[in-house]
Amino acid sequence: MSLAQKLTEKVSKYASEFVSVQSGTPVSEAAKIMYEKNVTELVVVKGDVPIGIVTERDIVYRVVAQGVLPSTPVDRVMSAPIETIDENSTVEDAIVKMSRLGIRRLCVTSGGRITGIVTQRALLTGKGKLPLPELHSREALVCPYCGSEIGPPEMLSKHIDQVHIGKGLLEGNVSKW
Repeated sequence: MSLAQKLTEKVSKYASEFVSVQSGTPVSEAAKIMYEKNVTELVVVKGDVPIGIVTERDIVYRVVAQGVLPSTPVDRVMSAPIETIDENSTVEDAIVKMSRLGIRRLCVTSGGRITGIVTQRALLTGKGKLPLPELHSREALVCPYCGSEIGPPEMLSKHIDQVHIGKGLLEGNVSKW
């Protein structure tokens, strides 16, 4: 399957189950849950209502690096609001949204309810992973769209622009976007 075809797949194909934790749960307990469940994030809920997300990175940067006590409640270090994407959205939509927001994961929703989580890592290394340009030789790259061998690496961007996107994007013409 080509990259173009994979980008049009439903994001739900790449979503994994999520684990939740109640607001007020100590960060130390949340970290133990992440370890036991082998996840890198927890959806923070108040009752049944999702109010935020806490990640390994949040724990490292907002707790450990800042000298905050591990007994601090997760809702004091979580990220909020939760960024979501509908389960019928495309992989491309998810990549664009994550890139635009500078985040690594989105909660996948169905009818307004969270059904899973999709991460950048899942898109690149998980089931049905997206192909990335691979080094074909020291001198050439392979185009991820058409498989053509492109000369020196600096030519790959120009090739993609001219053949697959259309002339002008590299020169600043964003009218198509």
